[in-house]
Parts: sequence; C-alpha cells; structure tokens
Amino acid sequence: MAELSVAELGAKIKEILVDVLDLELRPEQIADDTSLYSSVLQMDSLSLLHLLVALEGDLGIEIDDEDVMNANLETVGNLVDMVRQAAGAVTDE
Repeated sequence: MAELSVAELGAKIKEILVDVLDLELRPEQIADDTSLYSSVLQMDSLSLLHLLVALEGDLGIEIDDEDVMNANLETVGNLVDMVRQAAGAVTDE
C-alpha cells in the first residue's frame, strides 16, 4: 500500500464504505463518530465481512481476524484506527 496520511486513509475507507454498502451519501458526509450500525450505514455482520474483504483488496493489506475480534468497531473512526494499525505504514500528516 502506498504511504497515506491518516486523513487520506480515512477518506479512502469512507469511499470503500460508500461503495460496499451502496450508500446514497458522499464519503465526506460520513463523520468519524458515525456508528457503523446506525440507521445511516445500516451495517450488519455480513456487510462488515464484505467491507473487510474490500478494504484488504483495495488497500493491499491483511487484517487479522483476531484484530477484528479485539477491535471496538462501534464507529467509523474505530474502523479507521483498526485499518491504520493493520496497514502499519500510515503517516500522521
């Protein structure tokens, strides 16, 4: 994965989220504190699995199952943090 800033990674994850969940939103309309299971995103366990597969493919990373199980995936921001840790090579800029 090309080195991305935290902001760039968050924007990319939101783009993938919109695509996978087929949302009628623009990525920039999704706040980091939006609940993954809110009426806005309507995510369930199956859509989370599809999202994780898409993130791995699009970002060229591998997200460990144990990391997913241990992550507090309540919000979009929590998801970004988990992916950032899995990617490892993300800058703070």
